[in-house]
Amino acid sequence: MRDWIAESRVRIEQLRLLVLKTAWLMDTVGNKGAQAEIHAIKIATSAVVQWVVDKSIQVHGAAGLSQDFRLASAYANIRTLRFADGPDEVHKNALARHELRRQADSRAG
Repeated sequence: MRDWIAESRVRIEQLRLLVLKTAWLMDTVGNKGAQAEIHAIKIATSAVVQWVVDKSIQVHGAAGLSQDFRLASAYANIRTLRFADGPDEVHKNALARHELRRQADSRAG
């Protein structure tokens, strides 16, 4: 359990830093200049939230799936959000395309 708590803390902090960087980029170079980070946030945030909620359910055992806690509902909501915002594969494809283009530009220039 302590491993999950520590891992949750690290993953959430990584997301906070990515969000701060993205917000700074959006303010300084605009949304188009922050596009890669925006895709990264869409990939990472829902995955981390789902992981943390999953571990919370695990800690609570069968009660984590009951109506006594909001964990099962939270899990269903985050899983639904991963589809509603566009499948992860769409964001990963866009991020990879951006990264490949950036690498090609750096080699050409």
